[in-house]
Amino acid sequence: MKINKNNFGIYMLYVYPVIFYQFYHYISINVTIAKLLFFAMISGLIVYLMPSLFKIKRKSKYEIPFRLLLLIIVFSMFSSLLFWGQDIILSFRATAPYLGLIYFFLLMKVRPEKEQLERIAFLFCCIYIVLWCYGMIKAPQVIFSSDPDAGIDDSRGIFRLSLEGKGFLVLGFFIAVTKYVYERNVKWLVCFVFLFAIIILQVARQMILFSFLISAVYLLRKTKWLWMIVALATLVIIVNGINININDDGLVSRLIYISTKQLQEHNTGNENVRLLEYQYFLTSYSKNIFTDIFGNGVPHVESLYGHKEVNIKEQFAYFLSDVGYAEVFIRFGFIGLFLYILMFLRAAKQSVSSDIVYAKMFIIYIACVSVTSSWIFKDIIPICISFYLLEMDNLS
Repeated sequence: MKINKNNFGIYMLYVYPVIFYQFYHYISINVTIAKLLFFAMISGLIVYLMPSLFKIKRKSKYEIPFRLLLLIIVFSMFSSLLFWGQDIILSFRATAPYLGLIYFFLLMKVRPEKEQLERIAFLFCCIYIVLWCYGMIKAPQVIFSSDPDAGIDDSRGIFRLSLEGKGFLVLGFFIAVTKYVYERNVKWLVCFVFLFAIIILQVARQMILFSFLISAVYLLRKTKWLWMIVALATLVIIVNGINININDDGLVSRLIYISTKQLQEHNTGNENVRLLEYQYFLTSYSKNIFTDIFGNGVPHVESLYGHKEVNIKEQFAYFLSDVGYAEVFIRFGFIGLFLYILMFLRAAKQSVSSDIVYAKMFIIYIACVSVTSSWIFKDIIPICISFYLLEMDNLS
């Protein structure tokens, strides 16, 4: 069958996530081959999309910020060369995962319908669940990881897998919530309850908290008495959770214990480690005002710049992956941070059609969880899908 340019773009909508996640870092797949395919895909798509990258739409809310963000990411590779001595080849290899936002331009070129994107979201949501179940069955044997020697953490009462694609799980959850409200079909109620149960089993507190709060706000936005019950129940849990000594080894108990312990440490004068990380990365990392504005670029572990970041981890136990907005600032400067915040604010303020509210919910979710994690980069594909839907809704 002859593949024309449009068919190629449609196929890439499905192939892109698999290669971007490097086949979910399945340990039986050769790492070198997975990386080569990834670099080739990123390079090829940039060439394929180049003509459309310069087309400007006057009423665009997000395409222009995305284009500027892409330019600042590319420019940051030269910052790494000029100020850190990291050569362009190493910079491209390190920066390629951050170039995942070209998926947005692929969407703008192909122009898929909402229904097709929902199918893609649910497809990769299901793939994630199947792979997660397989990984849990095999645990503590490592099946999916970029570092198989690292082992699997079980400090929260359940194994925490290093598996790519969690963003599709949350996006699928928000789609199910939206469709339940929009269609009032019980199958969507069952679907979003099931997906939220899977979200809980990921034992990621911010992921659980904000997916619950955002969906609750949407579901209960017109029901004041239910809001009173939720607010009262939350207050009781907070007040009692701080004072109760939890001895149960259950999953929920572990999460509550970790959260209350951190709160108690903060109240007794121990400074929150993420506040210290933000303070360090925002004030002591960059070399000069130029890198503050345009970013330092992304370090490669084989360069001296990469060694600097390794030393920070070993000396201070500070991790950029713990502080998403600080990572944006370090990598791509004030301009990159401004562009992300601008798009988040526009999405939060945008009035959207009732059948794509899930796109707005997901962007608000990413804006919230990125304060204490780097999902702003890890979940770039569902982020691009959400911004594309918001852009199409705006243009229509």
